[in-house]
Amino acid sequence: MNAREWLQSSGMKLGTILTIDHPAIVEIARLAGFDWLWIDGEHGRFNEVSAATACAVNSGGPPTFVRLPDRSATSIKRFLDIGCDGIILPQVSSAAEVDEIARAALYPPRGERSVGIARAQGYGTRFEECLRIQEYAIVVQIESTAGVRNAEEIIGHAAVDAVVIGPYDLSGSLGIPGKVDEPQVVESIAKIQAICSEAEKPCGIFAATAEKASVYAESGFDLIAVGMDCSVLLGGYEAMRARIVGGLKRDREVREDLRSQNLS
Repeated sequence: MNAREWLQSSGMKLGTILTIDHPAIVEIARLAGFDWLWIDGEHGRFNEVSAATACAVNSGGPPTFVRLPDRSATSIKRFLDIGCDGIILPQVSSAAEVDEIARAALYPPRGERSVGIARAQGYGTRFEECLRIQEYAIVVQIESTAGVRNAEEIIGHAAVDAVVIGPYDLSGSLGIPGKVDEPQVVESIAKIQAICSEAEKPCGIFAATAEKASVYAESGFDLIAVGMDCSVLLGGYEAMRARIVGGLKRDREVREDLRSQNLS
């Protein structure tokens, strides 16, 4: 099943964001059993070399989507050539921007993507097939007031295979950064989700916590990216340390209490 067919398959798909450009991180996330992996080249440390390594390490595993550092034609073709299952384009705010993405991402006659030989084409062994069939997915992020305003045209564009909402950037665009549960943000998210449903396009969203991911799952989102490696790692270490320190503190308090009882 190619990435476009996978996106259209039924059921909620749970993924996570990877920002640390090390193969072990990819392997660990894969072992955790996620349905898809989000390799972050925008805010994370991944470039096209380390992202290609991540895709190779995850070969045969869940679909790997790479968020590009920008929407330039150069970034689009270089990251598509690494052989990821799909690209995620940040901060898409108009149909005209999707037109530019399509020209760079699709081979002629649909677009103007230049022809090269790389991992995506099996280093030449799958060249004809890749020219004939678009197996990779184009996912756009709507995360601004302009994007919400133009959501119908963006989502309805033939080149768009799925949408992922960025609630934190959206809250910033609304002038309330980080307040993703404020009515303006919630209403904007609901509007995008409704348009996706009408257009029969998968709709995804980022959730910072497992609790928020559960809420989004109940709301019917098709794709959910929960947490990111650095915050999960930090949170795990903090929780482990807190349990140990808390246990030691309780033990000390018990000993002191017993000592005071013996003295009395």
